[in-house]
Amino acid sequence: MQNRPASSRAGLWQRLPVIGRLLIAFWAILLAGGAGAAALLFHQQKPVVLAKITPPARPGAPPAQNASSIVSTPVPKEAVRPVSPSEVPQPATPVAAPTVIPAKAIPPTLAAPSTAVMQQALPSPAAASSATVVRPPAPAVPADKTAIAIVLQGFGYSDALTYDVLSRIPAPVAVGISPYVSNIGDIIARAHASHREVYVTLPMQSAHPERVDEGPHALGYGNSAADDQRELEWCLSRATGAEGLTDASENGDDQPGGGYATSPDFAPIANIISSKGLLYLAGSAQDGRHTRGMTATAWIDGDTDAATLDSRLAALLPQDGKPTKILLMVGPVTPVMIDRLANWLKGPAAGSFVLVPPSSFVDSGIANDQAANLLSSSPVAPL
Repeated sequence: MQNRPASSRAGLWQRLPVIGRLLIAFWAILLAGGAGAAALLFHQQKPVVLAKITPPARPGAPPAQNASSIVSTPVPKEAVRPVSPSEVPQPATPVAAPTVIPAKAIPPTLAAPSTAVMQQALPSPAAASSATVVRPPAPAVPADKTAIAIVLQGFGYSDALTYDVLSRIPAPVAVGISPYVSNIGDIIARAHASHREVYVTLPMQSAHPERVDEGPHALGYGNSAADDQRELEWCLSRATGAEGLTDASENGDDQPGGGYATSPDFAPIANIISSKGLLYLAGSAQDGRHTRGMTATAWIDGDTDAATLDSRLAALLPQDGKPTKILLMVGPVTPVMIDRLANWLKGPAAGSFVLVPPSSFVDSGIANDQAANLLSSSPVAPL
């Protein structure tokens, strides 16, 4: 037998049956088509993937930084212009831009009911202390009419009563505020916004300290000179922006008959008050005031019934019709007192007097003859 060369033997493809060749060809075509489709799909999706992972070009000043700069740096009204939508790049998720409302857009007006007093846009305590309060000049008092100045003691404890006073009582009526009122800066600002004078009570030991507690910052008996200096500085810090200080509180005048304000030890305190440019409102002529300020001539208890208040207000005016000057202290502030005082100030009796601010009666100090006249002419006994 002769050996045949290896090249003459049939290959694997030739040795496969017909059905095997057809299956191999089918799968080869299917794989080739799938590879082509996958390549085409990848080519089409490639820009989309790049668009997702590549951040868009941002402008030189990002929107977040613009919003921050508006809040922190005041921008002149002329420099603000509307921006069209085409100028702002649209992000994938729209975000609302912050709205900046200038503080001056809210008018400092009184809104109605009691809680609205807290919502007034009023100057801050710092602004109230630094700004000069401009008030209308005191009205001229004809020679045939009495001049009356009124101070309401105990103002600022209640939001509802604060609103009632500001809305119902005429502006020349001043207010007295305790230094212990927590929001005293806001209360002083509200009073000034309604063109009223403010007098802050200087807590001092009374003639009967066992019956009246003047609080932890009281001046007077039992204190050293350094203690009084420290408490006075505390009270002056609370009275920032006020027109003056007073020794009277909503409890009445407790200094006559041995109170600290009537003692020689009070003289250095009074001198410091005057050196600060503050007025001193004495609750009684017996206080012996020798500093620049005013002295009360009448007291009315505000914590009483309507009939008593009406009778005391009616007795306030001189019976002989002779014109005089009256500085009336009323306290504490109550709803009945506000109602009766408001009615009296707009009633028939108002035609016989002119309402003026307390500073209209300012003098350099009360003399002995003035004290005698004040004591004899006072129509209402102290509280």
